[in-house]
Amino acid sequence: MSKTDQLEWEARLRLPAALAAFGAALLALLGFVITRSIYEDRPGVLAGPDGLLSVNESPGVLIAGSAVGAVATLLLAFVFFYLFRATLQRTPTVPRWFVYLIIAGPPLYAVAQVVGALDQIDLAETFADRSYSFEDANPQDSPDLTQCPAVRGDLGDACADELAQDSRQSPNPVLIFLSLVGPILVAFLFVMLPLRARRAGLLSPFMSILGVLCGILLVLPVLPPVILQAFWLGAIGALFLGKWPGGRGPAWETGEADPWPSPAQRRGLAGARDEDAAAEPEAADGEADVQPDGSVDGEPPPERPTSRKRKRKRS
Repeated sequence: MSKTDQLEWEARLRLPAALAAFGAALLALLGFVITRSIYEDRPGVLAGPDGLLSVNESPGVLIAGSAVGAVATLLLAFVFFYLFRATLQRTPTVPRWFVYLIIAGPPLYAVAQVVGALDQIDLAETFADRSYSFEDANPQDSPDLTQCPAVRGDLGDACADELAQDSRQSPNPVLIFLSLVGPILVAFLFVMLPLRARRAGLLSPFMSILGVLCGILLVLPVLPPVILQAFWLGAIGALFLGKWPGGRGPAWETGEADPWPSPAQRRGLAGARDEDAAAEPEAADGEADVQPDGSVDGEPPPERPTSRKRKRKRS
């Protein structure tokens, strides 16, 4: 595809790409809020058992929140594809097989979210019905898991944790595949695409670093990644529309890998544009001819100050 065709393609699809980014951000936040709304604070019940009881009481809400989050993940595919095509045009060294990750990663992750919610509902139902026991539990351990099922206190928390571990020891292979491959592929795209786009001059260093952090939090969830992802998606949607504070990088207009200007360079470019704009009316009248005697366009030559020679005093 020629540079002109690519720029026309970007101009034609920048609005749908921006809407996909905004939609993914809003739906991700909405799904997170819906999912968190089911959890209650039961007296005497710790967080683990409380979460399972909450899921058992509102399984439909959990599925709805997971489905909304899955739609947000699917919208990521178009955002990633738009950024990938723009980056590939400016830096042809970008691996073309990234497109297969864009096609496979978000759908797999979306399915993993829904299937994971269904698996959590089954686990919560087992815990709430108290239809489980641990035959290999040792009465001498503390807490004593032979007294399970239990809900309250440290024993209830230990029962919930042991039940979750047992479910992991006999896992569903489909769920394992989806829960591993989907998030890893999406995390890879969050890391690699912003880094490549920064080299092409399409993203600022700040936006590139945020994308990398989004990918890291997907595989190492030390903090909820949804808030940072929503911010990044909202910012990149504004960037696609050309609403970025201070303007987009020149690479978006030239179709070439022009580096993203620093704040100092932006101030210098703005000053240079103002000077050029002020000089344009004068240049429009034509350039003045400078005569050998210093006159301009027939004007009298400027008067030169008479120089006075300093007389030496003879002794």
